[in-house]
Amino acid sequence: MINKHISSFILMLIFSGLIHAQKIGIDALNTPLSDVLVELRNKYDVSVSFNDEALRKYPITLKKEFNSVNEAITFMLKDLPLTFSISNNVFVIYKAEIEEPEPPKPKKYLVRGQILDKNTLEPLPYTNMLINKTGTISDANGFFSFQSTDSTYHIVFSQLGYFRKDTTIEPGKIHRIFLDPSINELQEIVVSDRLIETFVYKEKQAGVIRLNHKITRFLPGSSDNSVFNLLRLQPGILASAESSDNLIIWGSYEGQSRILMDGFLLFGLKNFNDNISAVNPFVVKDIKVLKAGFEATYGDCIGGIADISGKDGNKVKPGMQVSLNNYTINAMVETPVGENASLLMAFRHTFQDLYDEEEFDFLQGKNPSSTLESFSVKPDYVFRDFNAKYSYSNPNGSYFKFSMLTGQDIFSYDIDEDLNTFLNLTRTTKETNLQRGLSAYAGKVFSNGWHSKLKLAYSDLTKEYSYNQKVFNSNNNNFIRQKNLESHNETNEIAIAWENELTIFDRNKLSANIQLVHNTSLWQEDTLNIRYIDQKITGSHLALILQDEFSSDIINIKPGVRLTYVPYLRKLLTEPRLAFNIPLHELLELNISGGFYNQILSKSSVEDENGNFRYMWTLANDSVYPILKGEHLTASLNFEKGNTQISLAPYIKKSYGLTRYFTAPRQDFETVSKGKGRSYGFDVYIKQNYKGHTAWVSYTLSRTEEHFEHFLTNEYSVAPQDQRHEIKLATLLNFDPVYFSANYVYGSGFPVYEITNQELTKTRTAYMRLDMAIVYKFHIKKLLGETGISVLNVFNRENVLYNNLERVPTNQSNTIQLYEESVPFTPSIYLKLAF
Repeated sequence: MINKHISSFILMLIFSGLIHAQKIGIDALNTPLSDVLVELRNKYDVSVSFNDEALRKYPITLKKEFNSVNEAITFMLKDLPLTFSISNNVFVIYKAEIEEPEPPKPKKYLVRGQILDKNTLEPLPYTNMLINKTGTISDANGFFSFQSTDSTYHIVFSQLGYFRKDTTIEPGKIHRIFLDPSINELQEIVVSDRLIETFVYKEKQAGVIRLNHKITRFLPGSSDNSVFNLLRLQPGILASAESSDNLIIWGSYEGQSRILMDGFLLFGLKNFNDNISAVNPFVVKDIKVLKAGFEATYGDCIGGIADISGKDGNKVKPGMQVSLNNYTINAMVETPVGENASLLMAFRHTFQDLYDEEEFDFLQGKNPSSTLESFSVKPDYVFRDFNAKYSYSNPNGSYFKFSMLTGQDIFSYDIDEDLNTFLNLTRTTKETNLQRGLSAYAGKVFSNGWHSKLKLAYSDLTKEYSYNQKVFNSNNNNFIRQKNLESHNETNEIAIAWENELTIFDRNKLSANIQLVHNTSLWQEDTLNIRYIDQKITGSHLALILQDEFSSDIINIKPGVRLTYVPYLRKLLTEPRLAFNIPLHELLELNISGGFYNQILSKSSVEDENGNFRYMWTLANDSVYPILKGEHLTASLNFEKGNTQISLAPYIKKSYGLTRYFTAPRQDFETVSKGKGRSYGFDVYIKQNYKGHTAWVSYTLSRTEEHFEHFLTNEYSVAPQDQRHEIKLATLLNFDPVYFSANYVYGSGFPVYEITNQELTKTRTAYMRLDMAIVYKFHIKKLLGETGISVLNVFNRENVLYNNLERVPTNQSNTIQLYEESVPFTPSIYLKLAF
């Protein structure tokens, strides 16, 4: 009986405690309403969204307990011109409106602004926004505009590498939205599970992903190649090619994919050392990858696109970063210029003796009757580049930007070796590449939401290639075979564009652009003092781009069209594009996109009598080199719940107008063969986060085929870049301030054709590579630092790369095969300092 009374008493105490725990207490003395709400949020774990500046002018004096949060907020707002609503358990507080008697037409309100880094005032491109439950993104300069009948906007801003911001804003002025970075360059991570977990974001469009470049320093590889290190780990981008200057995206041919830097085209340095990228990672702010089915605002490309936005520079305080590694020295300085401008400059240069004798091997062929021996050479290699950018913007929406890049690499080697007891080979090879580019923007966002921008872009590439090769009898010095080649290739592009964007209807955005492009390509080749290629093509084209973007709760549609007139060919090209985004469930969405594409400036393949390939930039002239035409259709099914992300992306791409220049000067024979290609397959991507760590796996199944006029049958044959399977495994472990990363890539191999006993055979050699890295961040007073150790190809696997084979005949019966070696076992250490 006593136990029963004790049990009842304990239950009454617990119940009384629960009732008491539900009380909401407010004790404020002339305290701004915004501060009271912040204290309420922190003390009782309440989600509240409001405009801090608007609520700060209302002082609250109150000492009272309430039974619920709803009751407390209702009591505080009862005598104020404010009201609130509850959306997804978030109390949204905003200015109360006087009810009007049924207006004839609902008034439309326009909200506009720019999204900036809180610490540097750097504009944040392509920021994702959820405006009153409707999704959209900002433009390349961080500007946004949205029109609807809502007079108050509840907006959630999210950007890769930044903390999410949830706020309410009102229409009228141009708002400046400041986001806090989850990592400030070399500083310690504030919240350890945000940076790594948000390194990749899939746009609401099939075939499009965005990458957080800030995490690249945690990946294996030299810090000078961090852009490509990040790209190669994404599904659909060929990793086993190890080509940092030419992206092979979903089976595209060399020259069909584009790398854009601040709006100008990077033709691509050769970059013989795969630890050095054509893009300096110090100047990169955002990377957007469009694998297929991209929108109408992107043109003159039938492959894929990597659109890189460069940093504007710090508008708050000057700074400097320096990085040293085994290969290069890299330095960047940035400083404010006046109140609203900044200047950024960066420079890289290689050290001497970059290669040792084991890094380039020339291996004999697999012909068992050959008596040739393998040998090695020591190349000379020099690389340097320089970036500069000036940026100006003011709060009224006007801005101006100027960006430029120049880069050069020089590669050469000499061979003088006895192949056997009677054959001697001498060869001198040299290649020089010079890449330059610049862009200038001037734009303004007007009060009605019209965003207008003028753009000028220029880029060029000059490529010089030469070799002189002799095979002679070392006993009597008689020449057995001699080959000489001098090649010169120049190409440039000048583009002038007027780009406009306007929010015209409720949740409807229209883009209208006009673009004038002028291209020149020069290609000359001599062999044994005889010029057998001498062509120069110059031409311009004018494009009109129209695109609409409609957003709703059930579907997002983006139709567009490019109308391109090519005067020197008297052709009008029509390229319709269409993209859908359909939310199937809160956790699942379907994206479909496709269209027709044209490319006027492209690379033509050159095949010699030994089956060796080279690629040269040419401009379409419709007689020898037709305009490339492409057809894309892709989709993606994306699932995301908590820390898990799964994506399935099928695709099919077709290309027409391919050209292959086949030359055999010794037989006085040359021809240009036209062809077509197709690629199809799918990507699977799975990513899992756990307490700040992340791991992902991707698998690509694909087939790339081609057919040219000179083929003996009408059947398609596999293309040189065809690879059936590619698997990528990666992990990033965050033990702040220590970070560990590792990735593994498996590829089923590229086709290599060999003639054995007068029969053509095809072989594939699997590609396998494991990379590992460890990074440590530190700071000593105002000095911020980072150091790391990285090992590429941990098991020193000898991989055969795409297009790295050259066949050199030595006599009538023997041929040696020159393989440019893939990345060998490569340990590297780097030190990075910021002031």
